Amino acid sequence: MTAVVQPVQRARLLFVDDEQRVLNSMRVMFRREFDLFLASHGAEALDIVKDKDIDVIVADHRMPKMTGVEVLSRVRALSPRTVRILLTGYADLDAVEGSINESEVFRFLTKPCAPKQLRETIELAAKLARETPAPEAPSELGPADTIEIIMESDSVTEISGAATPPPADTGRTSRTNVLEQPKFVAPAAAAAPAATPTADSRPRIATGLGIVVFSSDAEVIDTVQKAVRGRLPVHTAGNIVQVVKILTEHRPGVLVTDVSDDKATIQSMTARLKEHLPQLVTIAVSQHRDVLDMVWLINHGQIFRFLRKPLSAGRCAISLQAALQHHRLLLKNPELVKRHEVDASATSDSGIMEGVMAKLRSMKRLWTNS
Repeated sequence: MTAVVQPVQRARLLFVDDEQRVLNSMRVMFRREFDLFLASHGAEALDIVKDKDIDVIVADHRMPKMTGVEVLSRVRALSPRTVRILLTGYADLDAVEGSINESEVFRFLTKPCAPKQLRETIELAAKLARETPAPEAPSELGPADTIEIIMESDSVTEISGAATPPPADTGRTSRTNVLEQPKFVAPAAAAAPAATPTADSRPRIATGLGIVVFSSDAEVIDTVQKAVRGRLPVHTAGNIVQVVKILTEHRPGVLVTDVSDDKATIQSMTARLKEHLPQLVTIAVSQHRDVLDMVWLINHGQIFRFLRKPLSAGRCAISLQAALQHHRLLLKNPELVKRHEVDASATSDSGIMEGVMAKLRSMKRLWTNS
């Protein structure tokens, strides 16, 4: 008896754009390869995502009522497995920053986008959506695996923008109350803390719960240290060689890198680190917001967050919490790193990077035995 071969289901692709001519063009380009869905506004797109298990969504940013960043941010919560791409024709700094910090997009594409680039990006995104599982919220980790960060009251004020201390608890959950409590679960405290702990009695700090700060700006380093309040190891590096040395010896899971100076070298480092150490989660900081630089860091470095100087200890703590949690998720589910594949085109190494490439290649299995 001849077995019946089931046809392979085509990937489901959703375009969201308020311009009908753009949707018509996308229909012509992709209807033969994908199960194609088109939406002219955000609410319609979200209804489709809820109903159709979309693999890839491409959203325009400048839309009425709901921007592309807002749409993709909601899709991220509704359907984590859906790979998100933002497409916009405007040099919009807020859109680029939002695509990093809120939507965690896979790629940021600008209009007019060459058909070849658009097709290749969507095909890769569809492949990743089909071949990698949906990222799930990490389960509760044991006391030895996480460390608590308690933000100071002045950090809360910085986040909420309030000039006065937060109001007393009224029993209602509010945005301010949520921001007051970004915590890592603390290791269980010793019952009798009177004696100075010995090396054997101190709580074990899990691999990956450390931070390396690559910056010559003392204020950046100080703010990160204030954000963690001594609850996490913070390693500082003044050059790329030191970054690699710290990664090798201490295996911190989060890199805070200052992209204000020596842009070419830092961009090259960010891309190569993500290529060779995809579980490393990068937070970029700068006093400048340059559209092209930020888009480059998304597409070639897959940065996790972008923070503007001067840094707020409160916002820094929230970003570090999310980054550490994301690092642990990638460690627990190594197949998810494929979703953070960087665009290797247009990347070139500076002379400094060439000297550490061999070391990076040997570090590929850095967290394997964590």
